[in-house]
Amino acid sequence: MAVNIRMTEVLSEALRSLARETGRSQQDLIREAISEYVRDYPLRGFPPEVRHLLTPARRAPKGALKRPFLTLPDGMGSEDLIAHERGSVDR
Repeated sequence: MAVNIRMTEVLSEALRSLARETGRSQQDLIREAISEYVRDYPLRGFPPEVRHLLTPARRAPKGALKRPFLTLPDGMGSEDLIAHERGSVDR
């Protein structure tokens, strides 16, 4: 989809300068800014002091599981797994 964006001369020069500084195209910088805005917009409902804790990662951390879930054996629940990992034997 093609979109025309009108901006102030100050913003336009700042974008040109950033593009030169980073070696990226202005279009790429605009696409990234819009993507981040759309991704983070739902977080605006949270107080600023906790918002940074909820911001989604841009990409999965190194070593992250491709399938981040675990199938537990029959009769074992998540509480049992947590107790086992903590070393609790009274469960």
